[in-house]
Amino acid sequence: MSTNTEQKILDAALKVFSENGYTGARTRIIAEKSGFTEMTLFRKFETKENLFNKVLTVNKQRVMEDVNSLLVLDEEVTDPKTQFKSLILNLVDLVDKNFEYVNIIVYERDNVSNSITEIFILHLSKFLEEIFPQKNVDPTVLAYMILSFLYFITLNRKTGQAYFDLDKAVEEFIDYHSRCLEV
Repeated sequence: MSTNTEQKILDAALKVFSENGYTGARTRIIAEKSGFTEMTLFRKFETKENLFNKVLTVNKQRVMEDVNSLLVLDEEVTDPKTQFKSLILNLVDLVDKNFEYVNIIVYERDNVSNSITEIFILHLSKFLEEIFPQKNVDPTVLAYMILSFLYFITLNRKTGQAYFDLDKAVEEFIDYHSRCLEV
């Protein structure tokens, strides 16, 4: 079976698992959305669980590559607030671009290893320590706050239920936390 076939099935599965969760996802629907038969899906992945795990693995690798490319200090930028602002804006884009995967991670906690969240938090907290050395802020707590905020903002954008100006909220988040980190 071609890689193209597998990728189409994985893309369809990502959408269906994100929208319906693991339990609510139907392999028949995934097959239809991918343009293949359910038999093709099972020939390639054997079980729904194998397909779910493959979706998680493939997307985890891709997302972590993107995260690692963002978590690099820009030597030309010496202002921590500017570094922080750039980081948050890039992470907003990253979460928005990968919302379906992030949504699965959040809502399928029982079916997903915590390792992706732990790896993200670890990488982000180390980067925050580089931007803001010797500050009285726990970088791990800040990393969790950032991740929660990013999900909240993106969820509101995706559902269209913005109760406030989302761009302004991002700017205020950046400004507030930058000032806290300057103290």
